[in-house]
Amino acid sequence: MTERRRRSIKAPSGPRKKEGLDPSKFRMNPPPMGRTEVPKPKPKPEPNQPQQNRTDRQPSSGRPQGGRGQGRGGRGQAGRGRPQGGRRDQPRRERPEQLKGENWARVFEHDTTTGVVTALTEKGMKCCRLHVKSKEMLPLNHRLYIGTDAARRQEVKAILGMAHFDKMSNMARHDLPVMIEQFIEEHGQYFVDEFYNKAGPISLKQHSFELLPDVGPVKARNMVKAREDVGVFASMAELNALAKIKGAELLAMRFVEEIQDVNLQPRLIDFLLPVTA
Repeated sequence: MTERRRRSIKAPSGPRKKEGLDPSKFRMNPPPMGRTEVPKPKPKPEPNQPQQNRTDRQPSSGRPQGGRGQGRGGRGQAGRGRPQGGRRDQPRRERPEQLKGENWARVFEHDTTTGVVTALTEKGMKCCRLHVKSKEMLPLNHRLYIGTDAARRQEVKAILGMAHFDKMSNMARHDLPVMIEQFIEEHGQYFVDEFYNKAGPISLKQHSFELLPDVGPVKARNMVKAREDVGVFASMAELNALAKIKGAELLAMRFVEEIQDVNLQPRLIDFLLPVTA
């Protein structure tokens, strides 16, 4: 028999053990030294401080050392003829474009401390701010002449500008619908004839009555049926009784929505105002 050939098997060896660090070559990190102190900025001088007392600025060669505060009044004073209250309540030099053609406005907020009144015009229901002479509280729905005839403008000192609904006080937002409702009730027959007796379908699926808040298709059909039974509503009281609604209140709520949202369409304000009765 032939002898088997011996085979030498070389098994792979494991990873070599790393040699340990030489303690003689070990170096420690330097100790922490802390944060470098940052110099604090110098405080700014007060606005009313004279220019010559300011040590952190050098006077410019093109300006006198007295600064702006000596010649024309600094910002802290009422320089250039401006009061400290700002420009918010200053009269406009020109009449606002939105108030052209408007002669009368109705009060729905009066701040007696500043003499500023927020009012609503009668022709287009535009909110405006007025400076009045009276120091006593003007009642809600009080009429003020805001036309161009200076001789007739006995209660209004100046027109301050327009008033925005989102910037009104909570009291003004609460009283605005009440004042509009009173205005509609004063001209109740006009709004009954021009809207409730003439309103028809806007489309095949919507009636004009559905533009009023809380009036859906069923309620609108009942209002149409009540109108057909009598031909036309004779008055606001007959409308409320037969249609079982509050006609002035619903129309006032719609007007407030259109004042609040200028993009709301269709606009009953444009169709029904001004009152011609």
